[in-house]
Amino acid sequence: MPHAARQLVTELSDDYDVVVKALGRMTKNIGDHGDDAVVESAKGFVHSASALAETIKKQSAELAKSTGKEVREHPIAAAALAAAAVGLLGYAVTHSGKRQ
Repeated sequence: MPHAARQLVTELSDDYDVVVKALGRMTKNIGDHGDDAVVESAKGFVHSASALAETIKKQSAELAKSTGKEVREHPIAAAALAAAAVGLLGYAVTHSGKRQ
């Protein structure tokens, strides 16, 4: 995996871990200060959010790996797509303040 993709996966992984930890703290705080219905709802929410974060983390890693592979296999097409994306962003930025 290229260095940039590896760094992106590491950063995303760290961010997802922070989210999961924060959700865990939220559950504990609500458990300490809420009634049973609120606590059960919060626990369900936290469980679902944690599962979603884990799924996104795995998909991000897989996407980074496959993107790196595609870039290695098709470097000219990847460079053309990157140039087109930069061009579109530049166009959008220069025309964002203009009203039609």
